[in-house]
This record gives sequence, C-alpha cells and structure tokens, in this order.
Amino acid sequence: MAYRYLGNKSRLSEWIVNQIARHLPEGGLVADPMCGTAAVSQELALRGYDVLAGDALVFPTLHAKARLLHRHEPEFQSFGGYSEVIAKLNALPGETGYFYREFGDKGTPLERDKPRLYFTAENAGRIDAMRSFIRQAATDGCISGLEHDLLLHDLIMAVNQVANIAGTYGYFRSKISSNAARPIEIQPSSFSFNRGAHVVIHGDASTVLAEHQVDAIYLDPPYTKRQYAGNYHILETIAREDEPIARGDGGLRPWTEDASDFCYKRRAESAFREVIEAANARYIFVSYSEDGQLSPTTLLSILSDYGEVLVNTQDHLRFSSNSNAKTGTLTEFLYCVEVK
Repeated sequence: MAYRYLGNKSRLSEWIVNQIARHLPEGGLVADPMCGTAAVSQELALRGYDVLAGDALVFPTLHAKARLLHRHEPEFQSFGGYSEVIAKLNALPGETGYFYREFGDKGTPLERDKPRLYFTAENAGRIDAMRSFIRQAATDGCISGLEHDLLLHDLIMAVNQVANIAGTYGYFRSKISSNAARPIEIQPSSFSFNRGAHVVIHGDASTVLAEHQVDAIYLDPPYTKRQYAGNYHILETIAREDEPIARGDGGLRPWTEDASDFCYKRRAESAFREVIEAANARYIFVSYSEDGQLSPTTLLSILSDYGEVLVNTQDHLRFSSNSNAKTGTLTEFLYCVEVK
C-alpha cells in the first residue's frame, strides 16, 4: 500500500542511493536520522549498506522497523502465523472507544460540539478494536516487541487507505469520500531480505548523530512550514498507543514539543547547523526541495562552511495535498558534503 506522506522519497530513493554509492562503497554504515517512510533506508539496505534509521516522531520508526528489521515473515507463534493474526484483526467487531468518539462521523468529541469526519463510525470503531487487540497481545506476552511494532505499522498503513482526508491529517473532508466509506482492512506487509546490520532509534536527529560514528549521513529534513507532528497527529497517536485530549476542530494531539525548527524560515539555518555540527561522518548528503524554506543558494552557502559540496538535481511530480495546492514538477536537490 502507498504511503500518503509529505516529502515521501519512494520515487527518488533509487536516484538518491545511486548518488551516495558514487562516494561510499557498499558495506558502509549510513545514518538516516529523519527517515520518514524509510524508503531511502530500505533502498540503502537492499544495496548492501548498514543503516542507522531514526526519527523524532514514533510512527516513522515503525515504518523503518518493518522495512529494515524483518529478514523474513514473522512467526506470531501464539496465533498460528502472520496471516492468522491479520485475519483475527480484520474480523474484530467495532468498539465505541477513543477513535469512535473523537474521529468518527457519529462521535461525540469531548472538546467539539459535532463529530470530526476523519473516518466513518464503523471504521473508527474497528480501529479502536484493533488497537485494543494489539495492546492486549503485547501486554499478555503473546507477541514480541518487533511483532507488536509491525502490527502497528500495518494498522497505520490500513488507516491511510480509509482516512477521510485530502492529503494530510491536518483536517478532514466535509463529506465522507468513497474511499473513506470502504471497510478498513489490514494487509500483511511484504519483506525484502537484506544482509545488513541495522538499527532503528526514536530520537532527535542531533542527539542520535552525536552518539553514533557512521560513514555517511543522509538528511531529509522538513522543508515547508507544515509540521509533521500536527499534520500526522492521528498516526502518531496510533504509534504511541495513547489517547491524548483531541484539541480544536481538527482534534490535534499536543504537538508543539515535537515541532521542527526546519519548518520555520527564521530557524531553518540554525537547525541545519545544529544537526551538521552534531554529525560524525566523512560524508553528509542532504535532500532539499526548491520549495524549501531556504533557497538553494543559501543552503549551498551553509553547507560550504563544512566541506566541499557537490550538487545533483532531479525533477519529480509535486505532492498535492488538496485541489488548491500547486501541481506539476518539482526539483529535488541532493547536496553531497565531504566534511573537512
């Protein structure tokens, strides 16, 4: 199933790793501390690199674990296999829990006088049931930590298919769309064998990089003013398995502590410098869009303070979150810094 995320590098991952491979032979250790969907992390792993993946939010680390840490289909011994536990999840009747109340079209939110239309009532109730099942299975010791995280990843992927949104979770559509009306159904993940030694960490990029020596670093920071913590609040709630107070019309979880300085024009330069100065690697690769808060000229000037810089570009289709968003092609810049 497709990832519906801002800045998703699935279409660019092969090109990005091709550029990295020009400088670093396979077998090297590459950090991807802002991994997002982990598309680049997975491509690096498939090409023979060891990968240290991480993110400041929890839900991207679930994607990274699913893509990097499973050599084969997990056993799920207590349930008779992976396909069997997926079948159990899909057969669950709905519950009138947190998601039904706060995000279903028949809910009664605590801090809003009418329902939020993120999901149909049926799908919201089934999300509640699936969350309860996964949490209880982990509490009872019926699944391992890695199996637990995989099921949350699978649930997030299924939620993405039926969410009544235009592109992000910042707000919902005014009417339930045909896609959102379909019953939610979890699909099992597929796994690609790789032979590398990989690690996935939840944490701020600067902290992660300061604590690890690697051969190269791939940075893919936010480049627009839209905060991931706010725009993907529902996915973060699934990943954290909590039930925060849903604030405002959009039902956002408290997210300001997870706000990224890269999304603020006045803070973006200092954010770049903080991460780069925490890095401990010979090569630093930076993905950045022409739509970024910093111009290509400004970013090139910043990176040049840390070493020799090469620049590659690739055009690709622009991500459009709604009918009013820009369309057409967008130029992605990939900067390679050979650190002094």
